[in-house]
Amino acid sequence: MSSHPAVYSLSFNSSVDNTFYLSSIRFDDINRIEKSRVDAGGKGLNVARMLNILGYPCEALTFLGGPNGKILKKLLEEEKVPFRYVPIKENTRSIFNFIAGKEVLRINEKGPLISKKEKDAFLNLIYSLKISKGDIVSISGSIPPGVEKDIYREIIKKVKTKGGIVVLDADGDVLEEGIKEKPHIIKPNLWELSRTVRRRISSFRTLKNILEYLVSHGMSNILLTNGEKGAVLFSSTHFLYGRPPSVKVLSTIGCGDTFLAGFLYGYCKNKPQEECLRLAVAAGTAKVLKEGTSMPERRDVMEILKKVKVVNASERTILPFF
Repeated sequence: MSSHPAVYSLSFNSSVDNTFYLSSIRFDDINRIEKSRVDAGGKGLNVARMLNILGYPCEALTFLGGPNGKILKKLLEEEKVPFRYVPIKENTRSIFNFIAGKEVLRINEKGPLISKKEKDAFLNLIYSLKISKGDIVSISGSIPPGVEKDIYREIIKKVKTKGGIVVLDADGDVLEEGIKEKPHIIKPNLWELSRTVRRRISSFRTLKNILEYLVSHGMSNILLTNGEKGAVLFSSTHFLYGRPPSVKVLSTIGCGDTFLAGFLYGYCKNKPQEECLRLAVAAGTAKVLKEGTSMPERRDVMEILKKVKVVNASERTILPFF
């Protein structure tokens, strides 16, 4: 890997995130909003936003269209996130988050219908990237209507032929299809992994068997998150558990994305795997201190980093997932 690999983050289904804070969420009754905010959203954009805040350049590639596309463009420009986009006819999607204490109600639009011409233009944009050996392409999130479920698989294959390192963070069919092409790094949470392998993961032994199987079939690093219970980094040489400190939660939205950005920050700087996981857990934890889909500051991440513990997880007693 080059000393400073370029990083690109692909976001097929970016969003404008509208977050509303309420004292409680009641169905069949009036819910009064106490405060609200609007942020750039979508997993791929969040990875780019957090990496740039940490001080490592990452260019985001996405679709933008309609009134929401204009809002999102302005938000990214305000945050000084480098990005390129393919204009689309339909409106970029909205996401609505309703937060009342620890209760979160998320309502996601499925996204704009992407025409074949728009999809081809986006693929051309991706394939025109000057990817050198060791450069990183991170693919995150859902796909909008009009895009085939095996699209990530196609991109992974193409990027790997150029010597690029591929990171995949997705769910459902797109994750299932994507891992067939053996991305170097995947970042499911425990439930996403369970759905993908079609097995209930309820024991340490089952989890370890699945992780070993995936690594033996071509994935170099598996990052597995499990909310406030922490996260795992599994590779052919390491089985690590990262434990976050206890903090006050304002919003968990985007934590997985900031976690991934923290890992990539360490990875791009050739830090040991233990340190990469520590940075990931610190960035994911720092995010919960921020409202909506707003990103934490670099200093917040570095402050929490001091309190993150990483240990060898090969003993079942260490991992508090089950």
